[in-house]
Amino acid sequence: MTIAVEHVAPEYVWTANNALVFTPRGMPPAAYPVLLHLLGRQEPGGRCLVTQGAIAAEIGITRSKVTRALQHLAFAGMVWKEGNGAYRLSPLIAGFRTPVEQLRAIEAMDDESRFDHADFQERYEAQIAQYELEKQQKAAQRKAVEPIDLAARRRSR
Repeated sequence: MTIAVEHVAPEYVWTANNALVFTPRGMPPAAYPVLLHLLGRQEPGGRCLVTQGAIAAEIGITRSKVTRALQHLAFAGMVWKEGNGAYRLSPLIAGFRTPVEQLRAIEAMDDESRFDHADFQERYEAQIAQYELEKQQKAAQRKAVEPIDLAARRRSR
């Protein structure tokens, strides 16, 4: 039996294939297949329309691992969330129709959002440390709230 398959060429023709050169040390293992998946699904300019559930199903990992991978890719400045089911790859690794389009997008980037600097690893680690600190503070706030004693409340009625 023969199945006809329609070949679909990507819209972009130019990309700097250096995404894995810039990945920081300490990234969760799931970040690499998630990044490669997004690189393969992107529209010209790096926009990716895909949910975390779809990524998980398509690459065969749990949704929680996809969530953590995307979080670390965001800490590294490689991917950011634009909305529900919409992500954007950094112009430094995104595909474009022409090299000129990519260069314009890179030139428009804020210096803080670039990951081709010598302090890239330190900035990534600082993002993680800040996230962990905020997580600890939220946990402490939750513990500080007195639990409601429903039994005592019922007795007082």
